[in-house]
Amino acid sequence: MPIDCHIHSTISSDAASSVDEVCRAAVKKGFSTVCFTEHVDWNPTDTNYRFYDPGRYDAEIGRARASFGNKIEILQGIEFSEPHLYPREFEEASRRKYDFILASVHAFQGTWAGAEDVRQKYSIDEIFEMHYVETLRMVQFGGFDSLAHMDFPRKYISDYREPAGLIDPILSELIRSNIALELNSSPLRKGMDFCLPSPAILGGYAQLGGKSVTVGSDAHHAEEIGSGNDHLAVQISSHQLEPVVFRGRKSFPVAPGAY
Repeated sequence: MPIDCHIHSTISSDAASSVDEVCRAAVKKGFSTVCFTEHVDWNPTDTNYRFYDPGRYDAEIGRARASFGNKIEILQGIEFSEPHLYPREFEEASRRKYDFILASVHAFQGTWAGAEDVRQKYSIDEIFEMHYVETLRMVQFGGFDSLAHMDFPRKYISDYREPAGLIDPILSELIRSNIALELNSSPLRKGMDFCLPSPAILGGYAQLGGKSVTVGSDAHHAEEIGSGNDHLAVQISSHQLEPVVFRGRKSFPVAPGAY
């Protein structure tokens, strides 16, 4: 029975379905486990800036578990953007009893990576260098469970770059710090033929000794849950990776066929 460990509901400003609607869809699709990872953003350039309401989130998860808990495992997590830039806020969030904390880089130099004018402001080389420099700083800061969509700008820029001088240190630090690497299928819903990160990055991760990965659709609508799981399964098998799920901030292996 499949799992999905990167899901957004209307607790995040950019999602369309409620927690209840997501759980209902997941039960209908035969999922065993879903993990909500609502956006926590303190960067003013992000659409989710200060939108997060932990009290509302707790209440909606509580109601969903009461309604669906006998049919599906409902895990509660967050996706915290650039925690190294907001250490006080991240420490406060980390004290809450989440199952899972994803960390991500959505912005650099005060610019959201998917902004329409980013290509006018910076060259492709500059965009990817700034993104990976920020990602390395974030991974060195640590304190989270999995690195979300490592090559995020690739969703918006087809002519992407992978500077070895930055990629390898990020992967090495993930392994050293026992932080998982996320496989994210969201580009497939945009008509692209790849997930994040790229096969080259996954290959480098495996070559350096990396094993642990989390899998997620990055769904922002109930219908998107589990989309691209088949593609992720191929990547996992090709690079001999080991999917994990986090409960209470501790990792547990995922059985084959559950992704």
